Amino acid sequence: MYKISSIYWAYRNKVTNKLFGVVKMRHKGKRSGNALVSFITGPFTKAPWEFFTDPHSNYWTSKEIVRLLNVRGYDVDIINWDNKTFIPKKKYAICIDIQHNLERLSPRLGSSCVKVMFVLSSYPLFQNNAEQTRIDNLEKRRGVKFSHKRHDVLSNNIKYIDFISGYGNETVYKTYPLKDKKIVPIPAPAVKTYKFPKDKNFEKVQTHFLFFGGGGAILKGLDLVVEAFSTMPNLHLHIVGPAAYEKEFAKEYEKEFALPNIHRYQRPKISKNGIMTVGEKLFSEIADQCASMIYPSASEGTSGAVIQAMYAGVIPVVTKATGLPEDSPSIIIENPSVESII
Repeated sequence: MYKISSIYWAYRNKVTNKLFGVVKMRHKGKRSGNALVSFITGPFTKAPWEFFTDPHSNYWTSKEIVRLLNVRGYDVDIINWDNKTFIPKKKYAICIDIQHNLERLSPRLGSSCVKVMFVLSSYPLFQNNAEQTRIDNLEKRRGVKFSHKRHDVLSNNIKYIDFISGYGNETVYKTYPLKDKKIVPIPAPAVKTYKFPKDKNFEKVQTHFLFFGGGGAILKGLDLVVEAFSTMPNLHLHIVGPAAYEKEFAKEYEKEFALPNIHRYQRPKISKNGIMTVGEKLFSEIADQCASMIYPSASEGTSGAVIQAMYAGVIPVVTKATGLPEDSPSIIIENPSVESII
């Protein structure tokens, strides 16, 4: 039986989100004040029987941030990260932003408002340069010029923060010009947890590798991985996610994708009951086929795909830029290239 209040707030938020670009979640217990979160509004417009099929952890993360503020007594207004029209009209004790709105909002928030930047990626300038370097290297290798897929908007938001929180490791945090700003690291969550695959024969599957990630094939290093595996017919590569289907990438690597040892799968989906599938297969079935996940990304906050693969029993072979804590059990690719992967 669904609570009437949860249905009411979902439909109320559907309307206010559509009309004004803002949704609200009320405090629990003794009221402490108001908070503003600039992240994503979608999760707060879902009725109890509605759900996202996209298994991205941000849907859970945004709700969890707001829940934690609610239980501490804060009424929370939520706007989308790309909302450029919302103007604060009340006093906020806290503002949490994913580095897109603080510069614009700060003059109206006042000095008493605690301003927090929640990190989901490397510093935009670093990420843009990293992608450009990868694009340039691809052009040198294959004579083809790709467009940017993960270009981030530059801003002065970091000048307005009181401290930084969110995903990442020392490698990620060093991309930010923080000076004396405090950092509060938060572990990246997994969307789906699994029991330890006690029946998995790692010796049997040691020639099978997983590449699992979101969009931006060149930034993520999929070009390096595909080129490397095209020269190693005895090893199998299982690619899960949209990167391999990006139009210019799919066209350029059409020959490699036709090889019998390279397998492509679409982006996973997740059911209301938490069952993650990739086409007709369970994600866990693909994970059980692979001993390791190879992911030479040039820029992340913390890769949710890597975290998810680790939960599914796959050993990470990754760059430090993927954001895993430095003491995580992983194999590090120091200088990712086609040759170093081979």
